[in-house]
Amino acid sequence: MNKISVVINTLNEEKNLPRALESIKDLANETIVCDMHSDDKTTEIAKKFGAKVILHERTNYVEPARNFALSKAAGEWILVLDADEELTNSLAGQLREIADRNDADYVLIPRKNIIFGKWIEHSRWWPDYLVRFFKSGGVKYSDKIHSPPVVNGRGLKLPAKEKNAIIHHDIQTVSQFIEKICRYSDIQS
Repeated sequence: MNKISVVINTLNEEKNLPRALESIKDLANETIVCDMHSDDKTTEIAKKFGAKVILHERTNYVEPARNFALSKAAGEWILVLDADEELTNSLAGQLREIADRNDADYVLIPRKNIIFGKWIEHSRWWPDYLVRFFKSGGVKYSDKIHSPPVVNGRGLKLPAKEKNAIIHHDIQTVSQFIEKICRYSDIQS
């Protein structure tokens, strides 16, 4: 059985992190939470769930810390999960089977985006495929915001079905929406 490391990057995610960690408890052989010096109880919660906590300097977006976190993972397979995301039991089981079959190097997973409490099933919001599960060393993320990762080897694309999706609890309030737009606009300009 191949070992699976789950990597979660965080900054002030005490409200979201428990749901994410609960969803991977039967999948992960190792959980790494890479925190950017949170001001809340994020690291305490991570440790309570048995995660290994590592620290990275605070940045305005996750990509600079992501490769650092990946370099600390010991598993043959790695799942990258955001703190505001969770796995279904069905998806966790599929990922375990893929790792054990070892017939792909990376997996494109659909993501179910929940915005203002509603699943956005149209436009680019669904199936919103992401490379989030891959063999160690097979994927490298850019330090540029929202850049797709560089992948090597054979890919597997899961069908765009709800049971195969990472659930993303994205923007919940108008103020979160405005703050996110302003932050990303400043970075990208």
